[in-house]
Amino acid sequence: MKKMIVVLTLIALVATAAAATAQTVLWDQTVGYESWQQGFFNAIAGGPPFGSTNYTCNDVSVGGTGWLVNTITVYYDGFDFSWDGAIAEATLFVEAKTGSLPTGDPAAGTVVAATCGYLPNGFMAVTATGLGLELAPGDYWIGLTPFAPTPDNIHVSVAALGDDSPTYDPNGFPMPMWTTWAPGLDGAMLIEGDIAVPNESESWGGVKSLFR
Repeated sequence: MKKMIVVLTLIALVATAAAATAQTVLWDQTVGYESWQQGFFNAIAGGPPFGSTNYTCNDVSVGGTGWLVNTITVYYDGFDFSWDGAIAEATLFVEAKTGSLPTGDPAAGTVVAATCGYLPNGFMAVTATGLGLELAPGDYWIGLTPFAPTPDNIHVSVAALGDDSPTYDPNGFPMPMWTTWAPGLDGAMLIEGDIAVPNESESWGGVKSLFR
C-alpha cells in the first residue's frame, strides 16, 4: 500500500510539473516554412566588410484579454552548422504597431537568453524562453534577432499575415532604415505562452513586465 501511495504521489507530481510547463500557442506562422521562397537576413553578426547585422520582425495581432508571452521561436535554413549550440543571446524587439513599418531602432531592444539547435527536418530553431512578456490587446511589431557567429543562415519565410515582414539595416545607405524587400512574405515565427487574465484593478500599459 505504501508503495502504491508513493507511485501515485510521483505520478501526481509529474502531472503537476507537466501542467506548469504547458504552453498555449498564441501565434503560429510556421506552416509551410520548409518550402520557403525568399528569406530574410535576421542576425547580429558584426558589420561590413566581413560581417552583417540586420533585424527582421513580424506584425502580430494580440486579441482577447491579452497575452503572457513565455517563448518565441524563429526558424532558419540551417546552412551554416556553426550556429548549432553557439548562440546564447538574442535581441527582442517589441513595438506597438502604428503603421506599415516600425519606427524604432531594434538595436535598442532587450537582450534575452536564447538557444539555437537543429530540428529533425534539417532546419534550425532559435528560441528565447522565460520571457515573462505581457502584451495588452492590440497590434505589435515583434522580432527576435540572435547574436550569431556568422550572418550565413537565412530566416525562412511563410505567407504574410497583415503587412510584410520589414528588415532594419543599421549600416544602410544613406542611413539606417526599415524596408520591405520580400513581397507577400513574413519570417517564420512561433509565439507561446498563456492568455492573460488581467486584474480588474490593474491598469494595462501595453507592453509591461519585460520593459519595466
